[in-house]
Parts: sequence; C-alpha cells; structure tokens
Amino acid sequence: MQAVTPQLLEEYVFAKPWFDRHGLIVACDGDRPVGFVHAGFGPNADHRDLDYSQGTTCLLLVAPHPDRKTIALELLARSESYLRSRGARQIYAGSYDPLNAFYLGMYGSSDVAGVLASNRGWVDLLTVCGYRPLFSRVLAGRTLSSFRPPIDRQQMLVRRRFRVQGPIDVLPGNWWDACVWSLHDWVRYDLALPGGGEPLVSAIFWDVEPLGRNWGVQTLGLVKLEDTPEARAEGLTTFLLAEALRQFQSQGYGQFEAQAAVEDESLRAVFAALGLEEYDRGSLWVHDRRT
Repeated sequence: MQAVTPQLLEEYVFAKPWFDRHGLIVACDGDRPVGFVHAGFGPNADHRDLDYSQGTTCLLLVAPHPDRKTIALELLARSESYLRSRGARQIYAGSYDPLNAFYLGMYGSSDVAGVLASNRGWVDLLTVCGYRPLFSRVLAGRTLSSFRPPIDRQQMLVRRRFRVQGPIDVLPGNWWDACVWSLHDWVRYDLALPGGGEPLVSAIFWDVEPLGRNWGVQTLGLVKLEDTPEARAEGLTTFLLAEALRQFQSQGYGQFEAQAAVEDESLRAVFAALGLEEYDRGSLWVHDRRT
C-alpha cells in the first residue's frame, strides 16, 4: 500500500480493539522517523480473546538509510522483546491467518499473506535471524475486463444440473473475524441443486480496500471457499467461481484476487482454468527458538 495517510492508519490499524501502542516501535534518526516494526497476537481457540502465547511481527519497514540493515536488525529484536514481555513462547513473522491482527487491505491482496517473497529485504533479514518459512500461499489475480467463463462439455453439464444462488450478505461467525473484517462486507455465492437443499460449494468475496483504490481499479477478493476435492474434479468449483466473476464483472469490478496454499494443487488448477496468473508468494515465518 502506497500513500498511507493518518486516517487510513487510524481506521485499519489503531482502531482495532487489541491495538497496543507498545507493540508499535519507531526508529528515529534525530527527529526523522526512519523505520518501524509492529508486533501483535492472534486469537485464542474459541476466537473470543487474544492468545498471548504466540505472537508475530506483523510488519517491518525501514526507509533508505546508510544504516538500514542495522536499523532493521534492531527493530526486529525490539519486536521479539515486546512479544516475549507479553508472554509469547513462540514467535512468528508476518500477518497470516490466524495471526492476522493488522494490515488487512493494506498488505498482500485478497488477504494478508505473511511476508511476501518480493519483499526481499524482510526475507533476507528473517533468514539471517534464525527464522524459516512455515506456511506459504501463492497470490494470483487477473483483470476482469476480458473475462469469459470457461466453456467445455463438463461445464455445460454442470450448468444444466445446478444453479447459482447469490449474492447473499453474510457476517463473520466470531468476535475475532468480526473485528478483523469490521470495515468490509462479505457476500456469498452458493451452488445448489435446482430443488434446493444444502449448497454443494460456497464462496465468499469482499471489496479489496484500500488496496483496490490505491491500484485505481475496483478489486474483488476471495475470502473463503467451501468445497470438496470431488467438487473440484467435477467442475463445480470452477463453475461457481466463474458465474460469480461474471456477475461481478457486470457490476464494474476490474480485478480479481485470490490466494491458495502452495501445496493445494487442485485449487491452483481451478484458478488457472479461470485465467488467474500467480505473481507472488507469502509466508508465515517461525523462529526456531522457543522462549
């Protein structure tokens, strides 16, 4: 996210109910700020409160400076000290669900994605400081101006047998998600039999803001996908996502963003069938030394 304003920081970071000013540490050269690090925690098992046993360095940024590497090392050390002082026994780096307290819509794409591989400075710093990637996602996207739903025999059979329901407004199911997503609306599309019944596949989407505004295009993001390996193999997941994208395209959306676990080859294949291109990776990094 570029051109971050005080108002954006207030709305998307400082206003979170778990924000602790002691976890936001700023490095200064005289009176000039030259970098900052922000540490935080994720939810407990029932998503009703914080779990202080696991903490993460959510974001670390350093401006161009002759002592940039030294500043980054010191900021990361201060972040780790803060997390340990609050009770963290395991320390991570990156905002990555469920350690996703801050920066949704400001870093990543359709979701915060840990530390982006393209952020080489942060990746190199973590490697030197004894961290390793634990979980990784691919970031994928495509423009919607030229989108056309895939047409083949399988998709034609699915179209005859099932119907798409939506958009349906939905709310997060717990306190943590309600706070994380408080500035964003969710809409769901379902794939079901014509006679009704429980959906076979469901997908939840959101307006990717403020990143979309920063990119200059109304951007749609995939929040959650509920399906099965069988649904993917039979083309149901592809059909539902394609129909949803077609509707969003007609509403003026110009960009679609989604993420998949690196090891989830079947979902990545669905994205490829829809014309999405993988352009980056994000990882949650873990420090090997427990406190």
